[in-house]
Amino acid sequence: MGSGLLHRGLDGLAVWVEDRLERQPQPFRSAPAAPLGCFGPLPPLPEPPPSRGLWRAPSPGGGAGDLMSIRATPARGRRRGTAILVPPWKIRSPALVGGYARLLSRCGHDVWLVCPPGHLERTPPGTRSGEAFVSLDLARLRAALEQLVLELRLCAAMAAARGPVGLLGLSLGGLAGALAATAPERLDFAALVSPPSLELVVARTGIGRRYRRLAERAGSDWPGDAAVATALSPLDPARRPPTAARLLVAAGLHDGIALPEGPAALAGAWGVAPRLYRRGHLSLLFLCRALRRDLADFVGGGRMHN
Repeated sequence: MGSGLLHRGLDGLAVWVEDRLERQPQPFRSAPAAPLGCFGPLPPLPEPPPSRGLWRAPSPGGGAGDLMSIRATPARGRRRGTAILVPPWKIRSPALVGGYARLLSRCGHDVWLVCPPGHLERTPPGTRSGEAFVSLDLARLRAALEQLVLELRLCAAMAAARGPVGLLGLSLGGLAGALAATAPERLDFAALVSPPSLELVVARTGIGRRYRRLAERAGSDWPGDAAVATALSPLDPARRPPTAARLLVAAGLHDGIALPEGPAALAGAWGVAPRLYRRGHLSLLFLCRALRRDLADFVGGGRMHN
């Protein structure tokens, strides 16, 4: 499909469209570079999701009334286990990742599509799906990611009673999935597609420039890329050893949203070779047959999904 210019152009267009939306100014607020608090003991496990349909239960990291949410799809054919599917940031419909759910199901996995905090039915009133998940208040950003990682750990623990458990994380969902792949709950596999380095995104992408403009409009000083990188360092999964049995880290060589250097550095830190594709961010996530074929092989089905 096309040249690198086309793939980068698709990513650039998506960022440009998002830039046109009206947003309130946001002051930058740093946070101490303390270890994350989402790797301690889990609370008692709730009853697991049914084989099909929407399941909700209180979130272990949320406030009163905040319910975690899973959409369950049963495996087709011989069952191999459960696959936790973590969608990209700002997903507006589960149908956007329906191809991945069908791929995992056809490869023999019950699929649990996780709804991240602040997305879909968990979207706060008056906001768009996922908009509140990322913030220039780094304490809030940490809390959102910690909550999602806790929920993924809870999913892994619930599913482990039914057999092997794997995880497929996409984009920002891949970052949360990478952190979950370092947790005490040992995953059979973790496949991470374009997991971003937040440090690189802030310093070198259009998304980072957007948030710096929001800080400027709020009259907030920007402490500089080095200080921001230090504050974000606990959110880097490369600083933690993986516990997942098998790892796949994929990146688009022309990715203008997450950048390929982040996934490549993560793969290097974990001792695996990154899977690199001549795609951008969006074209890798949604338009790459080679990625789908490799994922099918990796999760054990060996069958390509169109």
